[in-house]
Amino acid sequence: MSKIFDLDIDFPQEEADFFWENAKTENFRKDEYFHEAGHVCKKIGIVKSGLLKSFVIDEKGNERIVEFYSENSFVSAYTSFITQEITDWNIQAIEDSEILTISKDFLEYLYKRDDSWIRFGLKIFEKQTLKKCNREKSFLINNASERYLIFKKQYRSIENRLSLNQIALYLGIHPESFSRIRKDMTD
Repeated sequence: MSKIFDLDIDFPQEEADFFWENAKTENFRKDEYFHEAGHVCKKIGIVKSGLLKSFVIDEKGNERIVEFYSENSFVSAYTSFITQEITDWNIQAIEDSEILTISKDFLEYLYKRDDSWIRFGLKIFEKQTLKKCNREKSFLINNASERYLIFKKQYRSIENRLSLNQIALYLGIHPESFSRIRKDMTD
């Protein structure tokens, strides 16, 4: 038995070998898109190194950051990946990034090979759903200061790799408001 990523799934060795022989590694330079709005997302990735953000552009042309992806994170415009419908989500590298990518077709093929891959898909689904639910809940019940504390806990390892503006956009507040929140927390 073999482990793939940190998912607590034991894969038969032949399945793990097959995966590593056939999975694809892609490199993205800073500001390059992993996925661009207006297209169907055809792949899911696992970040080996680097940092990315997902965002949408609102009706006024403003960027709204939805999520950050760092090492060992799954990255995808996940709803589009599942439904194979066009999305308005963008995923862009903040830093040069190396990502192990799995196409929709390859994942479907894996599901047919061995039940361990179905558990793999379920784990991805669970992780993505929990992230989405927690983010929605945070915007519904937490004020900006509380959202920042949640952000600090969730993204502790990458906070210093992000600009203050990126964090403010993620929190859904203006950079000036974010500066006040940070100042109040250090006083």
